[in-house]
Amino acid sequence: MTKTYSKYLYMFPITIISLMLINGGCATQPERIVTLEKKLDSLSKNVEGLEPEINALREKLDKQESGIESKLSSQKNARSRLEEGLSETENLLKEIEENLALAEEDKSKTEAQIEELRTQLNRLETLSKLTGSKTSLTKDLLDKAIKLYRQGNFEDAISKWEEVVARNPDKLDAKFFIEIAKDRIKEKQIHEEMKALLIQRK
Repeated sequence: MTKTYSKYLYMFPITIISLMLINGGCATQPERIVTLEKKLDSLSKNVEGLEPEINALREKLDKQESGIESKLSSQKNARSRLEEGLSETENLLKEIEENLALAEEDKSKTEAQIEELRTQLNRLETLSKLTGSKTSLTKDLLDKAIKLYRQGNFEDAISKWEEVVARNPDKLDAKFFIEIAKDRIKEKQIHEEMKALLIQRK
């Protein structure tokens, strides 16, 4: 591109001088020819003097093009990382939704078990009243376990029921209550983990 540009710069003054020679009838005037040759030489030197400036401009243009390409590449990489992050977020949200659905299903099952437990507890209380065994140690442990369970202290309730089983291995109700309480603990842990995960993503 630079060579073509320089070529036209040389041709332009030559064409002008040729026209001046033809119009002025200078073909037979040596002094004017010499003068015009000096002017031509001066113009040629001026054109040559423009070469460094043209080259400098060309280098500047190349640097700008390189900078633009670099910025475009960086933007492309940033966009790619953003798209990957969005994809990961969508997958994580989908996983959270699935886990929540499972948690809701477990909650429904646990609620059914709790209702069954309440029925068993009522039967136990009725049976205790009929047999007059309120003052027995086993009854006291059962009462404490039931109270702790209703307060949400599942670990302590399990401990009391385990004492009942240790004293009376035939107490199947106590074993059943232990399993129910363990399920409640697991359910509580699942909900706490899901809640913490949702808070972290926000």
